[in-house]
Amino acid sequence: MSLSPRPELRSAGVLLAAALAVPASAAAPDAASLARLTFVEHGVETGVASWEQAVEGRGFDIGQRLRTGPEGVARLDLPWMALSVGPGSELRFPDEHLLAVVVERGRVVLDARTHEALKLVTAEGEVRGLGRAIVRREDQRTIVTCIEGRFEVLASGRGVSLVPGSGTVVSSGRPPTAPADTPPPPGEESLWPGRDPVFTSRGEPLDLRWEAATPSYHLEILPVGADTVLLERDVGPPPVPLSLPWGGAFRWRVAARDERGLEGVPSAEGLICVDLVD
Repeated sequence: MSLSPRPELRSAGVLLAAALAVPASAAAPDAASLARLTFVEHGVETGVASWEQAVEGRGFDIGQRLRTGPEGVARLDLPWMALSVGPGSELRFPDEHLLAVVVERGRVVLDARTHEALKLVTAEGEVRGLGRAIVRREDQRTIVTCIEGRFEVLASGRGVSLVPGSGTVVSSGRPPTAPADTPPPPGEESLWPGRDPVFTSRGEPLDLRWEAATPSYHLEILPVGADTVLLERDVGPPPVPLSLPWGGAFRWRVAARDERGLEGVPSAEGLICVDLVD
């Protein structure tokens, strides 16, 4: 997709994507590490007995914890899957006989497209499967949406199967609810900016708009040319003001959330180009 008449911003987006994929200043991870932190932004900490600032490129091992601040995002890559961690989240890899990831709070995206994902456990249940799924833990509930593939959610001795576009809610001490359709995304024609990029400057507010049909949404910003989420947040109905601190070419998308908290599949993507100079 062309971003003309400003090709220098398209090039910047590709360069940014490359920098995110292989951080230039990252320390080499321990070959024995379970996972690697390939992206951290806006306040991310790791630790075992105490917390310290997370460093891109470092290994992440069994027994370690990770938490993100109110605006923080992080990505953990394992050999066969990835975990994208949203703001206000906390997870750990417990030192137990059976390998699993425990989500204490927040929002995590499981991405396992070639092999089954590592079992994800919350206080309410567990999630297994192959594909891409969104797992939230909030208000003593676990909320799961299947975006791609197929996932099983088990709790209180019962389980449900999720296919793309379906989700379930697990409350404390109860089995998962029957699979339900997630809310549809806003229509592509209602997105602004849309396919035609909008140009702005670093730090300049831009009001994102779409046709609203639910009370809340989840917003994501990604670079052109890579699937690393640079910024994400839960928001209300549009317009939603946004200012980007980086120069380059970016994509944005939004997903609806219904009254149960179920998050739907993301919308089509709009394009934003931010000047490289202040």
